[in-house]
Amino acid sequence: MPALSNDHPLVAFASSFGIELNDVEIYEDERTNDRSVRVREGSTLKTNSVALRVPFSACVGTSGLRCGKNVCPLDDGAVGSSREFYTASDRLAATLAATRAENGTHEAYCLGFVRAIANCAKTKSRDDEVERRLLEKYGAESWAKHFAWARACVRSRAVGLEHGESFLAPVLDMVNHSHTAANVKWDPSDDGDAVVLRALRTIESGEELLTQYACEPAESFLLHMGFVGGMNPYDRVELWTSLEAAADWFAETFKSERGEVVLDKAAGRQVAMELEAQQRARERASIVGLAGGADAVADESAEIRLREVQSTLMGPSVGWKTDYDEALWLMFRHFTKALMPDENADHIVLHAIKKRCEEMLMSMRTTIEEDEKLFSAEDTPPRLRLAVEFRLYKKCLLVKHLRESS
Repeated sequence: MPALSNDHPLVAFASSFGIELNDVEIYEDERTNDRSVRVREGSTLKTNSVALRVPFSACVGTSGLRCGKNVCPLDDGAVGSSREFYTASDRLAATLAATRAENGTHEAYCLGFVRAIANCAKTKSRDDEVERRLLEKYGAESWAKHFAWARACVRSRAVGLEHGESFLAPVLDMVNHSHTAANVKWDPSDDGDAVVLRALRTIESGEELLTQYACEPAESFLLHMGFVGGMNPYDRVELWTSLEAAADWFAETFKSERGEVVLDKAAGRQVAMELEAQQRARERASIVGLAGGADAVADESAEIRLREVQSTLMGPSVGWKTDYDEALWLMFRHFTKALMPDENADHIVLHAIKKRCEEMLMSMRTTIEEDEKLFSAEDTPPRLRLAVEFRLYKKCLLVKHLRESS
């Protein structure tokens, strides 16, 4: 995999926007079009040193962040934006008009999951309206294809900083992800004019730069970054779609000796709704705090951001750590004390979670042994092997919780 030469269009583009590549090189595999960023031959990066610097003026905003040129060349106010803050579609329109498209428009492996499909459907509905308006304004046969690809790039490779802004930073989006072996992280620069990659340890000449895109379950990587695979220590399995669904399950599972439902379902759902409201209020307050204030603008911004976050969140779930959902635990303890006051509430809650894990494991159409054979078979297509690997990790996670002691 050779390094790109200084006259390569991508390197020339980076240099023209003031992106400093003094200590790194971009490598490209011509056969697969895979790219990576490595420490330049003869250089060594020390801990906390800057590996790469990208001025904010070279970035593309994704949620109204003021990025890029002072005047958007295609922005005359007709697309619903202001001249100071650009929407994602406005900035993309300007970027597409001003820069050449690069190769590599193949989407990565796509697997179908219910939550991912639902989120994609909601997002696509909004995007279709934006695209229709842009087509009416700029009308071009290739517009839809280029816009869709550019939008996918921004959404899957956006950099997020501490105040909730997100944007696409050229070259940074080529640094590959690692769940556990990241050697760089992105940060705002000391002067506040750029986003930089800082070394987390000493990185030797020729070594690839790896960062951690996010600490999220596998579904989030599939939906937002377009890939899945490998051991993800932050992966989770959704046990119920909501606290209300968990409350209904508890009522149907823990019946009287005569098989009667003894937990009032309406009352159970009310408890779930109150706990979800409390959780939402805490998350909202946290987002307002990150936004740097509690005025009306920050409050409205926090509400919008909270909706975006919650649309991708799982319901009550379990992960590789025994970090059970606090709201779920509190709700099940409340139910247990009401129905079984003489029992150890925490033991019953843990028993309930294990029972649900067992139900989910038993409901899957294949066993772990069958998946292992399919994964190891030489004639298994690569795409299917990824799906089987994903499924195996989920099953192993459930088994881990079944084996947890009280």
